[in-house]
Amino acid sequence: MNETLAREIKPWFITLHAGDTVQPHAKEEIERWLRSCNEYSAGYIMNPASNIDQLSPSRNRYVSPLRIPRGPLLWRTKTVMNGQTPGFRTREQLPFQRYVLIDKQFELSTRYEWTEVDSDGFLYLQRQAPAWMKEAEEWQALFPLLEAGAQEQSQPPDIDCPPLVTIALCTYNDGVYLPWAVRSVLAQTLGAWELVILDDGSTDAETAHYLMRLPQDPRIKLIRQEENIGKSRALNRILNIAKAPWLLELDADDWLAPDALEILLRASGSQQDTAVVYANHTEWLERANKQLVYQGVKAAPSSLSPYVLLHEAPAVAPRMFNVPILKQVDGWDPHTLFEGRLYEDIGQLMKLSGTHKLCHVAEALYHRRLRMTSLTHRHPHHYLKWKNSIIDETETLKHGNPSERQNAHE
Repeated sequence: MNETLAREIKPWFITLHAGDTVQPHAKEEIERWLRSCNEYSAGYIMNPASNIDQLSPSRNRYVSPLRIPRGPLLWRTKTVMNGQTPGFRTREQLPFQRYVLIDKQFELSTRYEWTEVDSDGFLYLQRQAPAWMKEAEEWQALFPLLEAGAQEQSQPPDIDCPPLVTIALCTYNDGVYLPWAVRSVLAQTLGAWELVILDDGSTDAETAHYLMRLPQDPRIKLIRQEENIGKSRALNRILNIAKAPWLLELDADDWLAPDALEILLRASGSQQDTAVVYANHTEWLERANKQLVYQGVKAAPSSLSPYVLLHEAPAVAPRMFNVPILKQVDGWDPHTLFEGRLYEDIGQLMKLSGTHKLCHVAEALYHRRLRMTSLTHRHPHHYLKWKNSIIDETETLKHGNPSERQNAHE
């Protein structure tokens, strides 16, 4: 659509889906609508199959999170092609392309009016999605982010406010996922954050392409690592420059709920002894064609211990760490099996849960993408090796010389 609109000189255009039909009198209806529109109009949203033809302008038309909308019918071309994000968002910017129209509607609603009309000039084909798509659950999970993302574009960042949370995002050859992850950060209801993106020696041109096109926001910082050093060392590098008292991990292929930072910080309170605040998450299965399928909310254990973490290996996300406590324990350990490139999340939680307080928030505040091409999915047997190495090291520390482990790594 964007390529066509870039060449289009006509002031208005219509969006239809395959199977929609146009009635003979639709042209007369459109002409009548346009005669009454004003300069602040972005276009028209149609309620189909009604005999009433009343115009009702709305600047911030409410869209129910319980109803899956279709998006506008008639668009003013210049409003779509102007602004911070000209045209419609691509798959990298919006992996759920079925909502590309409603996404643009939300964005334009912050600056223009939409006119809602009842009409039988256009008949929309009502499709029933397959049950496995879980259409209603998908929409309810995405609606808050789409709505918050549109509002974010109309609000400039408060650069004078010191960050309360440092968001650590490490990327290695997965730059195609960055736009959606970064968008979820920009859409946060809490604006007092800094996002530190560390490119851990990526070798593909695609990641370089997306890193060069990061949003121009003073809260976003990019660090380039010439050689790949692995997740633990990359996180430690971010920890060393973090300006906020809390640090939250965000994987490049995941994204945050829009109120994640606000709720996690509220849960942390003023308790200096809380080392980690964590919550539940929503899982999405990535198919071979990159389509994401809703898998439901996964609740994290209400309490964590080294034993539970090691033997059950629960997926815990999001994880927000107390920065002073992290520095006291020297951050993430790069000297474990696989040099801290795998299971560093479990290792860090094990280290902290044995000596510090962890706080669980019983809300889904994170969206986790399950990729069959990820390292942990391709090598599931690695976890048993890592687990056994941790058990062996623990036994050595119990019965042997505690300095032996350090000497072995030097």
